[in-house]
Amino acid sequence: MKKNILFTILLFALFFTSNAQNSLILNINHKLGDSEFTVNDSAKNNLDHEFKVTRLEYYISEISLVHDGGNETLIENLWALVDAASPSEIELGDFDINNVEKIRFHIGVDPDHNHLDPSSWHSSHPLSPKFPSMHWGWTAGYRFVALEGNGGPDFNQLVQLHGLGDANYFMTEIDLDLVAADNVLTINLDADYTKALEDIAVNAGVIVHGENFQAKQCLENFRDYVFSPASITSSSIDFREVTKFNLFPNPIENGFTTLILELKDSNYKYDLSITSLDGKQLDYLYNVIDNQTVEFTNQLPGMYFINLIKEGQTIITKKVFVK
Repeated sequence: MKKNILFTILLFALFFTSNAQNSLILNINHKLGDSEFTVNDSAKNNLDHEFKVTRLEYYISEISLVHDGGNETLIENLWALVDAASPSEIELGDFDINNVEKIRFHIGVDPDHNHLDPSSWHSSHPLSPKFPSMHWGWTAGYRFVALEGNGGPDFNQLVQLHGLGDANYFMTEIDLDLVAADNVLTINLDADYTKALEDIAVNAGVIVHGENFQAKQCLENFRDYVFSPASITSSSIDFREVTKFNLFPNPIENGFTTLILELKDSNYKYDLSITSLDGKQLDYLYNVIDNQTVEFTNQLPGMYFINLIKEGQTIITKKVFVK
C-alpha cells in the first residue's frame, strides 16, 4: 500500500515538474556594428558608405519557437512595433518550454491583418495609428520597416527606405541553445542595423517607399543579415560571474525591495532595468550594488521583470510582483 502511495506521489511530482510554465522574453539589442545603436551616430555599411539613422522602426509578427527536441510553438496574436531608439523587451507569455533551439519570426504584419483598419485597434496596440505613421493605407497596408536618416560625405543626402507589401513578408530563423532558469527564459538577439543597408548605396542618398528596389532589398537584408544570437557568452560576459541575483521581499507590499547581488569579481559593473509585461522600460539603474534599495512606489499591482544588464545586454531576468 505504501509503495502504491509513493508511486502515485512520484507520478504527480513528475507531471507538475514536466508541465512547469516558464516566462519567455525576447530581448533585442540594437547595434551599429560592434557599438550600441544611438540615433544620429555615424556608421558604415559593407560598401564603406557612411550614414546616420534618425528613425528606425519595424514590425515583428508570427513569432514561433522550436524547443525541447523539435516541438514548435506559435506565439499567437502578438505583434511588436520595435523602435531601435528604445529598449526592446517583448513579453512572449508563459509556456511549458524549457529549451529553445530556434526562433522564427516575420518582419512586417501578416497578410490577415495587414489590410485592416488601424483605428479598430486600441490606442496602445502596436497596430493602432502611430506618429510618425507606420501605415501606408488600406490597400498597401503597414510599413514593415521605416528607416530614415542621412548619407553622403557631409551627411547632407536623405536616406528613406519604407518597405512594405505582402510579397515582402519575409521570415527569419535563428539557431539558439537556451535553457530556462528560475522560471524565466530570455532570448537575447543582436540586431546590427549596418546590415540593413547591406549592398545599398547611400553615399548619394536614396529615397524609396514601396514594395520594390532598395525598399525591398532592405527587407531582404532584415531577413538575411540583421539578426543573430547575442554575444553574451564571450569572455567579457560570463553568467558564472554572478553567484546570486534576487530581490527581497518579493512580492513587494510597501513599494520598496532590496537587491541581493553577489559577484565573483567586484570590478565588473552591472545595471538594472525594470520593465512591464508589454516590454516598456519603467526605470534604469546604473552600477547597482548588493543591498541596494529598488523603488516600486509608482507602479500598479502586478508582475514586472527585473533585468540584470552588463555591457548593454540582459544576462539574467527575474520576475517580481507588486501587491
